[in-house]
Amino acid sequence: MSQDNDPKRPEEVVITATDVLGTGFRASSGTRAPEEGLRADAEAALPTVVQALYADRLRSHGITEEGDRRFFTLSDERGKTLTIRLEAASLPERTVARSFVNTTSDNHVVQISDRIAPEQIGRALSHEVNELLSVRERAARAAAPAAQDMLTRRAALPARPELSDEDLGRIGELNYLAARMYDGTLTPEQRSDARGELSQLIDHTGLRPSAPAENTAAREIEQYAARIRTDIVEPHLTPQAVVALGELGKPVEQLGASDAQVVLDHRARVEQARTNQAPVGTSRSFPLPGRRPDGTPLTREELGAARDEAAQQRTSVSAQTLDQLRAEAASLPQGQYPQRQIMIGGGAALAGRDPDALLVDSRGRWHVDPIKGIVQSADQVRHLREVGWNPYEFGDPKDRVSLAALQLWEDTAATRGPLVDGRATLALDDKGRLLAEITPMDGTPPVKVEVVGTPLVATGVPPEVVPGVDRKIPTVAEATEVLDGHLTALGTPEALQARDRLAALPAGEGRAAASLEVLTDPRVAEALESATDPRVAGARTTLDAVAKWEEASNAAPGRVLLGDEVGDGTYDPTVADNWVIAGIGGGAIANTEIILEGNPNARVTMVGTAAPWVLHNDAQYLAMRRQYDAELGGNGRLVTVANQRLGAVETVRTPEGGVRLKALHVEGDAYVACLGRVARLPQAADTLDRWARQQGGQVQGELLFDKNEQYLGYRLHFHVDDRKHTVDVTGAASRMLPGNIFSQQDMAKLAVIDRKTAPPESGNVAAGFMATALQANNMAKHRAEQMTVGQSAKAPGVAPGAGGNPLSAAARLQSTQRRSTTNSPTRPTPGTTTPTQPPRIPRPPQQGGGGGTHKR
Repeated sequence: MSQDNDPKRPEEVVITATDVLGTGFRASSGTRAPEEGLRADAEAALPTVVQALYADRLRSHGITEEGDRRFFTLSDERGKTLTIRLEAASLPERTVARSFVNTTSDNHVVQISDRIAPEQIGRALSHEVNELLSVRERAARAAAPAAQDMLTRRAALPARPELSDEDLGRIGELNYLAARMYDGTLTPEQRSDARGELSQLIDHTGLRPSAPAENTAAREIEQYAARIRTDIVEPHLTPQAVVALGELGKPVEQLGASDAQVVLDHRARVEQARTNQAPVGTSRSFPLPGRRPDGTPLTREELGAARDEAAQQRTSVSAQTLDQLRAEAASLPQGQYPQRQIMIGGGAALAGRDPDALLVDSRGRWHVDPIKGIVQSADQVRHLREVGWNPYEFGDPKDRVSLAALQLWEDTAATRGPLVDGRATLALDDKGRLLAEITPMDGTPPVKVEVVGTPLVATGVPPEVVPGVDRKIPTVAEATEVLDGHLTALGTPEALQARDRLAALPAGEGRAAASLEVLTDPRVAEALESATDPRVAGARTTLDAVAKWEEASNAAPGRVLLGDEVGDGTYDPTVADNWVIAGIGGGAIANTEIILEGNPNARVTMVGTAAPWVLHNDAQYLAMRRQYDAELGGNGRLVTVANQRLGAVETVRTPEGGVRLKALHVEGDAYVACLGRVARLPQAADTLDRWARQQGGQVQGELLFDKNEQYLGYRLHFHVDDRKHTVDVTGAASRMLPGNIFSQQDMAKLAVIDRKTAPPESGNVAAGFMATALQANNMAKHRAEQMTVGQSAKAPGVAPGAGGNPLSAAARLQSTQRRSTTNSPTRPTPGTTTPTQPPRIPRPPQQGGGGGTHKR
């Protein structure tokens, strides 16, 4: 009775409470209630649900408030404490509620749709609590979730019938509705409604045959499947639900007249809803990563070989694509280039990779990081199964997901279309055409393509900052620009002379120190010190910090590092045994682990403010401290000095003539700066940005959302006179909005979205791997839908000329625009270049198996 396994196209994986078609249990009631009211309703309902349905497994101890967190404290049957925080959120299509279940910290978050009908909140919570308990209980057994849901309408059963987490959530709903059906305190109408909803849910979960009685073959198969499901489900039902299922779980012709009519009406609504639903685009079939050609999963022991095979395939496809591009370029007239849609960058954003777009990705991040795995467990990123990446295939539920698995997933996705392993920058030629100059990683000469449509950029987060810089003016170039403007405004001969000397200094290392030397002229220094513009002092602070950083780097080669250098593996862990790490954030924790594991003799002191709450919930931070930090029972190789605000790096000379590095009062022989990042444009768009600003044009930004208000990234508009170009940014890069383009209102809006996209209790961040993969998947779904209905450039609220990439196809633009640099008092309407259909590149051969993101 098992259904066929198609190794190329998985059945949709549901990891949430989705709506039940044709019933009142749906994600959108048509109106949106205030979030505070929905949360209050949910907080009132949860204790009742726990007491009525889960009293033998959970006990609620009421609401606790800590800082900005408000959550329920509960204990399970073993006395173990757990917490559940409730909130309302805009959820993906058909999602009534979803849970972030954290089996590492036992801090959990349940989100309900902000469009849910208030009377459905109790049912949604009954689903989520049982799903949450299911995840916890199988994690305790180190068991992976069922590969396939069993409670579905179809007649076929999984090869190995077992209840999935989602199935157990549906059983929670069955128990909830049965309780209401027999609740004498409710009105007859309420009990009747519960009976009808329960009967419809029985139909939805395949616990009742739906084939007509006269179709004896189909009826027999469905009846058999319903009996198997019932036998497996019954031990999980309450006594009331067992009785209700026995009464209602019959073929429709055996039900009473009123019950039968409810079922028939329900089936008619389901059929009508399916007929009326907007067409959904279907993506091409591709081999699933982690699977053999016959669809069976690889073993953990086979992961390394599968990863290596995928890497070789990727290298081969890159070489083929370069050959094809060069051959095509050679056949074109002088000044013309191959035309392509293009995606720059990849990482987790490859979950939504457009197979028709040319992918240019440097194969960095998780392909070079020496860390042993991402900092989340399989349970913490369980929603990755929705994009076809199964974190349970190569590890236990509480194990951190290995980098080998990520590399396999990403390389397999990359080879679904033309690709070049390399980097790309966007620029305009003398005819105003948007070009991408591609620098391959194999060392061969660069190639150029003419960009068709709106390019998609997913190059990850910006670089880390040098310690001590002013975060509003974090680079020497920006500091020089501020000082240039101020000295010009002063207008004195000394000021103008200093300005010209600053402008004449060569770029690169040493410019910061040389700039400070220029500014030592007493008359210039006095004028700068009296400046009322705080940016002037900030510029000098940045120059001083960078000069000290370069001085320390020259005095201690290989021992003064940015965290990205450790994360990229471009350092020697044995260059010193006594390390100072500036910062106690996610990057600092990851780099500490890398150093301690890379050098058995290393000792690390982390100095900074305090570890953010999300770290206390991931699968790395506390485990690492318990291993290495004596304060938590570790071996003493790690010391944490918290509540310290750091400035620039300091260089200390020893009596023997050596050099040590210092962060406040903590000294070491090597220094790693992990003090965060400053939002900026992706480097791929820098040339376009300079073009617009130098020509007196405008650079504008808009947040992009799909029809379900899921954040997809942001769009950049570059305007000079009547020339317009657009770039879409997604993935980790889209989580940090450049302050010179986006408004504070946009930033505040995105901060709220990010916290709900990746609640800190989940151990994830919005710029992390899972959130980026899901974001990319939302893009791909949106694009497929729009292309199917033929409205890629015509749908209401959609940017015209959006091209063929996932974002630009039809993303809604839901943010007020802000002019950043302009000489015009009016703001033009944003536009895009009109795309043309690019020529198709022959699809590379598919291997037989199977955006950039933040460190976390």
